[in-house]
Amino acid sequence: RACRQIRHNKHEALIEVNAADCLGFSERLVNLHAFFTSYTKGHYDFMGSPKALKLKDLHPSKSFQEIWPRHCEEFLCSLPLKQYTHPCDGPLNLAVKLPEDCLKPDMGPKTYVAYGFPQELGRGDSVTKLHCDMSDAVNVLTHICEVPIKDEQKPNIDELKEKHAKQDLKELFSSVSDYKEKMEILEKTCEEEVKNLATDGGALWDIFRREDVPKLEEYLKSHHTEFRHFHCSPVSQVVHPIHDQCFYLTRYHIMKLKEEYGIEPWTFVQKLGDAVLIPVGCPHQVRNLKSCTKVALDFVSPENISECFRLTKEYRLLPPNHHSKEDKLQIKKMVIFAIDKALKDLDPSEKKSSEAKEKPKRATKRKTKH
Repeated sequence: RACRQIRHNKHEALIEVNAADCLGFSERLVNLHAFFTSYTKGHYDFMGSPKALKLKDLHPSKSFQEIWPRHCEEFLCSLPLKQYTHPCDGPLNLAVKLPEDCLKPDMGPKTYVAYGFPQELGRGDSVTKLHCDMSDAVNVLTHICEVPIKDEQKPNIDELKEKHAKQDLKELFSSVSDYKEKMEILEKTCEEEVKNLATDGGALWDIFRREDVPKLEEYLKSHHTEFRHFHCSPVSQVVHPIHDQCFYLTRYHIMKLKEEYGIEPWTFVQKLGDAVLIPVGCPHQVRNLKSCTKVALDFVSPENISECFRLTKEYRLLPPNHHSKEDKLQIKKMVIFAIDKALKDLDPSEKKSSEAKEKPKRATKRKTKH
């Protein structure tokens, strides 16, 4: 109910929104009421397969605090390590150091609402694909809803999984000799995992260490044809394995990654109310086990400034039309203002002189307006 926008003399009613379809990773227009009905009751296509839709940043033109002031206050109160994460009063959050009259990057909070399914289907899972944020981030799971699977739908799901597995074996893994045997072993172990995760788990996270990124990138480059992205087609070209955001490593690929390169991610389940802290430079991916509502917030810690600079340089080397090309963080400007504020705080006389210089300017501005 809080997500709906009723008709007002200042704006139209929000009836339809753009949602991402996780099967083909294309956007489609959906009715907001129908979206949230399926969020609680489930949504299946004509073949009986679960459909996963995802809303990202529901009101991009307005701030989270402006739309949901009470929810925003509750979210800020729930933040861990507030000295780092608080968007207004965090003394160790460099994003706070930017002055009011400065154009600021959009650090959130942002809302992400998506369906989920406990079993790993391999296609159409409600996922956030492997990517790397430009700054540190905190992600709080604020709501989950378990959608029961009807008995008559289970055979359809199993049949569809088998069909997809055969198609993948033919199109993607024909050169892999032991693929079928490994998938059978994984299928048995995953059944037990699903039973354990289904009780109170909301989302399954995989976060990689920074020092493992070169090996991870090498694996994705050599195996990119074994993944599907737009319209379920195999990934034919890789510009940057992480920043392209077109890979999700299934349990099979995580197993192969460990076998070939000796690395694996931190894998854990995010439960209701849990806050996940993601350090900048750590590639991560998420799969929803239930319908989930998450709220995410970006922040910049002093310890990770060098990593922010490294990523900014990396983004700059991307092709001009790449979706990650733009420098949205503006870390250099952030650091300059942070140093300036620190010097003023350390030297009271410097702070007083700067305030004295600002007062005449403000007075002149007022006089000009009148």
